[in-house]
Amino acid sequence: MTTLNERFEKGQEIRARFGGGAVSDGSVPASRELAPDLHRIAGEALFGTIWQRPGLAVERREMITLSALTVLQRENQLTRHVGNALNLGLTPQQVIEVMIHASWYGGVPTAFNAMGVAKDVFDGLGIDFQPQLVFDPSETPDDLYQRGAARREELMGPPSGDARPGPVTQAEREFNRLSTEYYWGSVWNRPGLTLAERSICTLACLTVLGREGPLRSHIGGALHIGLATEEIVEVFIHACFYGGIPFTRAAIDAANEIFRARGLG
Repeated sequence: MTTLNERFEKGQEIRARFGGGAVSDGSVPASRELAPDLHRIAGEALFGTIWQRPGLAVERREMITLSALTVLQRENQLTRHVGNALNLGLTPQQVIEVMIHASWYGGVPTAFNAMGVAKDVFDGLGIDFQPQLVFDPSETPDDLYQRGAARREELMGPPSGDARPGPVTQAEREFNRLSTEYYWGSVWNRPGLTLAERSICTLACLTVLGREGPLRSHIGGALHIGLATEEIVEVFIHACFYGGIPFTRAAIDAANEIFRARGLG
């Protein structure tokens, strides 16, 4: 069993990787003077323990972090983690893709705010970011819809008998069509992130926002594309220090119900 000091030193190692070799004072340096014990807890538990866990690659842990900070609009911490992501090996395009993906969970304004943060970091590092353009205005809405329906089935599997009842109103039918076109057909099909990485980012967003209903659906989707039960729970554990333990506990409880119902674990 490691000592608390050993955990802290492990945390310093990952924080040095974040900083490209040097440990920074953190996103809010003044807080260290006010609550050194909390910084110590974060150093041991978050950086020295959770970030070290083998269940997820460090790059995916950073995607989870960026997703959480984007939807929660934590711009101080996001500034730090955009730089961290680049030092850990994510490309600028991957950073932006995480934010684009998060727009459907936290709202487009939160994504735009996050991208403003990213642009400042890129400019400060001298990165001449050239976005990858995939929008095709010549594509028909039907083509976009069919691509979205196929992507949704790829993640979630064929519709089952226990799916939610069909829409009552025409407004909802039109909304479902629009979300299939642009949520599934456009965003979920973008390059830059794998299907598994998009699933992980979705789990992270829904966890820190406390959206248990859609989270259950996406736990099923994660299992369908081959994520292991341990990987799914690792997403929730990683999100704990960014979104809070109550939402993490609720997510794990929901996952356990689904795992048991499927005879997993």
